[in-house]
Amino acid sequence: MYDEILVPTDGSEVAERAGTVAVRMAELFGADLTVVSVREPDNKGGAKRAVRDLEEVAIEAGLTPQTEIINDEQAAIHRAIIDYAGEHGVDVVVMGTHGRTGIGRFLLGSVAEQTLQQSPIPVVTVHEDTAIDFEVADVLVPTDGSEGAEAATEHAIDLVTEVGGTLHALNVTSGGREKESSPTDDVRDRGEAAGVEVVTATRSGRPHEAIAGYTAEAGIDVVVMGTHGRTGLRRYLLGSVTERTVRFSPVPVVSVKPESVGATVEFLDYEVIEDRDWSLEDDDLFEKAADADLVTKAHGTMAVEKGEYILEAAEAEGYDWPFYCRGGGCINCAAVLVDGEVEMEVNRSLSDEEMDEMNLRLTCVATPTTDEVKLVYNAKQLDQLRDRII
Repeated sequence: MYDEILVPTDGSEVAERAGTVAVRMAELFGADLTVVSVREPDNKGGAKRAVRDLEEVAIEAGLTPQTEIINDEQAAIHRAIIDYAGEHGVDVVVMGTHGRTGIGRFLLGSVAEQTLQQSPIPVVTVHEDTAIDFEVADVLVPTDGSEGAEAATEHAIDLVTEVGGTLHALNVTSGGREKESSPTDDVRDRGEAAGVEVVTATRSGRPHEAIAGYTAEAGIDVVVMGTHGRTGLRRYLLGSVTERTVRFSPVPVVSVKPESVGATVEFLDYEVIEDRDWSLEDDDLFEKAADADLVTKAHGTMAVEKGEYILEAAEAEGYDWPFYCRGGGCINCAAVLVDGEVEMEVNRSLSDEEMDEMNLRLTCVATPTTDEVKLVYNAKQLDQLRDRII
């Protein structure tokens, strides 16, 4: 199941705790372990020290880890980690993340958050208070029946099947009358079909508190969760159940992304094009953006759920994209569609010519209809649109 394990480190105490968990997982699954650090211009020696420290921990446990310093100083740290994992066939990433206080490089809101959001493979998170003796005798999968929860259920069943143990399925309700059926019923049926012992439970209250409470009550070793629930990926790590569980869980949390969560949108700020004397006609526009040292809000990728407006997805990621009416009645949120297709629910401000010849779309009412979309946002700064800005 986990044949290749990757643990990034920045030398912090919480990264070392993640390293201990990664070593234990490598022992448990008979996996190969790789320790990496992303070299930063202002701390080149720190990357080597961080890798060496975790390498020694692994060697003391009888492992022979691979080590590497990632020297791509142009890439964001989370992107360097994800790219490395993809290029080397990694099955799971184990990361340290800060919980209550959030200090250092691997804190929610920076590297760990972005890795969790964008990694196509499972990510195990460990914070400063997490139990680090990784076991899988009792595995908990909280479920609300969503696509994310279903992906987590499948992963949890595979995990328990691989090592043995009991699968716990928990549904947290807001109280009130009990329903005849529960999302835990599906987990039980799927688990039993796979020959796995399943325990189901229902609790009421604040979800992350109920999850933590059940974890302590049932002696849970690891929690497996989908990276988006009924509120969507746009809420992930912005106050969602998964975010709070990652922050406060007393045991490691395995975050699993569904195979399909809608569309991937690659975006570029039009102001970058102006500042660098690029052109919307450049065939290699996004390649140049990828090679440039741009901040994430100026160029990056984000997941947009099925039926979700592109502007909403951007805002949920923390991006301050321009808008005004949110109803397709102005051009403030206009973007140039470079690749892919989107559908606008309503349009009261763009002419057919602007849509057909300039490829303009309104992000406040536009949803992707292809798996991948490339667009240039902040197009209100185009000469043809500036006098119509509200």
